Amino acid sequence: MKTFTIVNSGLTKIILTLAAVFLLAGNVFLFSQEGRSVINADVPTRFVWGLELKTASIQDEYGTQCGAYAGALFNNSLMAGMVGALNVTHPAVNYGYLGFMARYIYKPNSIIHMSGQLTLGAGSTRDYQNDKTSTFDNFGNVYGTAFYFVEPAINSEINLGKKVTLVIGLGYRLATGINTGSPYISSTHVNDRDLSGFTVSAGVEFGLQ
Repeated sequence: MKTFTIVNSGLTKIILTLAAVFLLAGNVFLFSQEGRSVINADVPTRFVWGLELKTASIQDEYGTQCGAYAGALFNNSLMAGMVGALNVTHPAVNYGYLGFMARYIYKPNSIIHMSGQLTLGAGSTRDYQNDKTSTFDNFGNVYGTAFYFVEPAINSEINLGKKVTLVIGLGYRLATGINTGSPYISSTHVNDRDLSGFTVSAGVEFGLQ
């Protein structure tokens, strides 16, 4: 009964956090629609979305997460939107999350330029008593212990076209909530430190008018 209460409390925190994130994202998109009249009639605003792969070490083994994001881009320099990702390629640990991402792009009209971003979110992780037999063993099953994270990153961006950008990044994810949340769920003992650390990412971003 105690375990159920703790797990239920963790899920409640995730739901409340994601509700707040979606509300914030809604306000961002509302602002993007009204920005031309409220802020400055000359500030261009457009919709962007992207796909990315991100590699990180978990318990001395590497796993690659697949993610996607979408948001509003203001004046080609400031992007704000939603991000979601799953890591199911690790031999013993799965995780997934949703969050809010903000990015500032420096000199976006240069072919090669830099950007900095900050991601905040909440997710869930599951580990396995025995190594998975393959990537598709329990594919997509990330239901388990709740966690929260913050991840700053710096990116190098290459304009492949007017609306297509290659983004290569280095970040550091700081996860919390696992050690104080529901009990460890198997002998591999996932903790905050396991999901924290440096990340390397590569992705492609697409812009729409």
